[in-house]
Amino acid sequence: MRIIIDSGHGGKDPGASGFGMKEKDLNLIFANLLATELEKLNIDVDRSLINDNYYSAKELTDLIKSSGSSICISCHNNAFDGTARGFEVIHSIHTNGTLAKLIIEEVKKTSFKVRRAFSRESTLPSNAGEDYYYIIRLTYPDVETIIVEFGFMDNAADFKLLTDPAWQKKLTTAVATGISNYITSNSIGKTSILGDPVLTPDQLKSGLRAVNKSFDTGIVDLYYNISKIYGVKADLAFIQAIHETNWLRFTGVVKPEQNNFSGLGATGPNNPGLSFPTPEAGVEAHIQHLYAYATTTPLPKGRILYDTRFSLVRRGSAPNWEDLNGKWAVPGIGYGEKIIEMHKNINEKYPNETPSQPVTPENPVENQPTHWAKICHDELTAAGLLYSDHTSTLDEPASKGIVFCLVNRIRKELMKDE
Repeated sequence: MRIIIDSGHGGKDPGASGFGMKEKDLNLIFANLLATELEKLNIDVDRSLINDNYYSAKELTDLIKSSGSSICISCHNNAFDGTARGFEVIHSIHTNGTLAKLIIEEVKKTSFKVRRAFSRESTLPSNAGEDYYYIIRLTYPDVETIIVEFGFMDNAADFKLLTDPAWQKKLTTAVATGISNYITSNSIGKTSILGDPVLTPDQLKSGLRAVNKSFDTGIVDLYYNISKIYGVKADLAFIQAIHETNWLRFTGVVKPEQNNFSGLGATGPNNPGLSFPTPEAGVEAHIQHLYAYATTTPLPKGRILYDTRFSLVRRGSAPNWEDLNGKWAVPGIGYGEKIIEMHKNINEKYPNETPSQPVTPENPVENQPTHWAKICHDELTAAGLLYSDHTSTLDEPASKGIVFCLVNRIRKELMKDE
């Protein structure tokens, strides 16, 4: 996961000020230190926006969205009237604020005064239902952007700590730890797009036949054959296709002749999305789009790029199905979870009926041919000429003593007959 850090303000925009210091200069210090602390945690950091340059709102947010980052941390420092103080984090109204809250928890451990984690909705009618702060509003849902206000630089108590190198390190270390905790927690319990399928093709074919008998179930085999090339989970990819097309009945704006099984590019009645020459091409385009979200690895060698929207995806920005929320579908709340739930339902309703393999003994006994001397051994034993079982040593050489004893027993038996 890549994180881009914005140093906040710059160039002709100095930001706030306090005790003769410009906010943009203090922001640069915190942004650079935060980048260093994140890199110590082996997190991929984009430093391109840590500078003293001025960007318009569109320029800045376009750079953030095109960076390939999943998270943006915009570093700032507050000012009010000299009386307010404390650390704040602002998150999008469209998120539950988990990232902001985890950062707040870590900063509290430093004993620095903490105010709150909050979100704010725009007060403009034209932006109703959207975020107040443009850097958050214009990057959602492509990038999860938060604004970190390290403190109030016009407050004497805060300013003293904000300009102290030891406290600067404490605060940036705390923020980095909170971000790291978020990345870790955000991956737990999620379902990866890449990997091996759980359901068999027959299970999915049974499900498809039960709902839509008219569609060729060979489409399932296409998904399994093509998904394997890319390492994408074929069962979930196919389930996404039946979710997008209403079990391949194409009751929405996308039509069957388009061979577009995942709604690529479809935005409404006037834009039904992409079309592909064959079902194979349509399936591969779908898999390629998932691949774009799941990894930054190049396409498998020799494959034709059918997905013309491939380059529009921030590579690796959604490695899990749940991460597609707000990306594949907007606002897309619960989108990935719906696909996982469909997977669970199909598995329960159409269990794998593949016959179990016969149980093989852990140490199978092979039928070995009878040793050529076994009959002689048994007859001599029955005649009383051998006093113990030598079956396991028939191929071993006999000592002179054993031979002498055996010959002597035979001599005695012959003498009895006389």
